[in-house]
Amino acid sequence: MPRRARPSESRRSSCRIGPEPAYCRNATSNLIFPIILHRRLIRAVMTNSYVCNPRTGCPWSMPLPLDPKPVLAAGRMSGMRFTLPTIVSMMVAILLTGCSLFPQGPDQAERNRWSRVIEKAIAALPGVADASHSFDYFPYGDNSYYLSKLDVRLDDEAAPAEAASVVRVMAAQQLPPQYHGESTLISIDRGTDSYFGDWRFGRNVDVEANGAFNWARLSAARTGARIHWSNSEFTATGDADGLTEMISVRAGSETEPRRATAAMRRIIEGFPELASNDWTVASVHSEKLTKSHSKLEPSLVHGDRRPRFPSESELELWERLLTDPPTPAIVEVSVIDPPDAAGRTMKVMVFPPDREEFSPAQARELAERHLPYLAGPGAVVDYDIVARHGPDLVVLVGGCPEPGRDISPESTPFARLYERC
Repeated sequence: MPRRARPSESRRSSCRIGPEPAYCRNATSNLIFPIILHRRLIRAVMTNSYVCNPRTGCPWSMPLPLDPKPVLAAGRMSGMRFTLPTIVSMMVAILLTGCSLFPQGPDQAERNRWSRVIEKAIAALPGVADASHSFDYFPYGDNSYYLSKLDVRLDDEAAPAEAASVVRVMAAQQLPPQYHGESTLISIDRGTDSYFGDWRFGRNVDVEANGAFNWARLSAARTGARIHWSNSEFTATGDADGLTEMISVRAGSETEPRRATAAMRRIIEGFPELASNDWTVASVHSEKLTKSHSKLEPSLVHGDRRPRFPSESELELWERLLTDPPTPAIVEVSVIDPPDAAGRTMKVMVFPPDREEFSPAQARELAERHLPYLAGPGAVVDYDIVARHGPDLVVLVGGCPEPGRDISPESTPFARLYERC
């Protein structure tokens, strides 16, 4: 006996025109969409997690936010109750029916014409190899909005001034007054390097243009790593006040972390004026939000952090944790500077490779290898070996945990040796 379709399923089974805008347009243009993460984004491409407005009957359980700049902690939010096979089947259905993830807005035809004007203006700039623009519409009744997206590919030899010019020319477009205040996302690629910025139409973009200029300087320096630069410290009004740029220096391989640390050292020596930014050294640039990768970064959950280059001792520590393991592991190091109220200076999380898990013996071997590195003078390190099944191995190196904390049998011998109470 066939299962009866729920009302929401019948709504989304075909493209329809009525009180809700039609969803029938180019289906392939918006399958990959950049989402702002944790108030700030380097860039996340939603390759295996999508969101949708529940009012239109889409099957996803996570609603798209009213403003495109909230936290979407991909892969770890309880609202994500869908699987990759489900998403793949939905994508196939979208392509076969000709429906898009984005509906048509009330003035979509006019905006599409402006998109062609913008593309023509950007494509004509020196150093630009390709440009595309779109206005994507998100229907929320009185809170509905458009999001402007510009994607640009530069020539491999494009100059820094040419990258900055892309930002300035986009911001200078003579769009209708009603477009002012709307959000714009801009992504620029040059070889394997990328820049991401955003602003609201009508405001000054000197910060973003200078960021694109400096990103292109680093890209042209051929540091041996992949450079990903993001201007994305948002305020409620979309202003640039207090903007901190985020730069990621990535090796391109999980097995070659020294490529990233060597590039970072070259940047520290050659570009000292760029120190006051948030710097991340990482193994790879993963566009899959649920895929783990090794990295050394500032702790973004601490708002009083000091934007700076990673220190030599931090680079050496991250190298050693990755290159001297008894078993393959992914290592994420978050630097807490200044130390938090508990005196912690670092958070170190150790993961098994994707789709694998550590045996108890492997977890013990990793702890025995890592903890002596971390137990330096004055260091208080929150160390966690993540178990896919069963309790984690957790030790607060050099510190004293809060009373009443549960300690797993795996953690007990290391807690006695390395915690200080």
